[in-house]
Amino acid sequence: MRNLLGFIGALGVGATALADDAGVRLSKDELTALVINAETSYLTRSGSLHRWRNDPGGNFVVSTDHKKHGSVMGIKASSAPGTWRISDEGKYCVQIEWRREKEDWCAYVVKGEDGGYYLNKVDPARKIEFLK
Repeated sequence: MRNLLGFIGALGVGATALADDAGVRLSKDELTALVINAETSYLTRSGSLHRWRNDPGGNFVVSTDHKKHGSVMGIKASSAPGTWRISDEGKYCVQIEWRREKEDWCAYVVKGEDGGYYLNKVDPARKIEFLK
């Protein structure tokens, strides 16, 4: 039994070390302080740049170059209303009411060794900026 507990403990230490190498997950309080009134921007998987300011009441208006969608005339820029919140688990949650489809996601925010912020894990494709 002791060997099993020691093995489980060793696995926990190893997992923590990996998490530290990848970055540090922000606590709910740290995340709240970071995002309120912050200018937020990130690149979506399709390459669209989204930008907004996190209003203290949980609302924002997002603008995008919308590389995923565009009009017949080639106009890609658009805006839409959205909301943000911090979940009980400490995740940053966003809902955007795009004309064509709704965007709805939650993610942990991780601070990398480079000082940058990332969604769920340190990965350049998941970088998000919060500027005050």
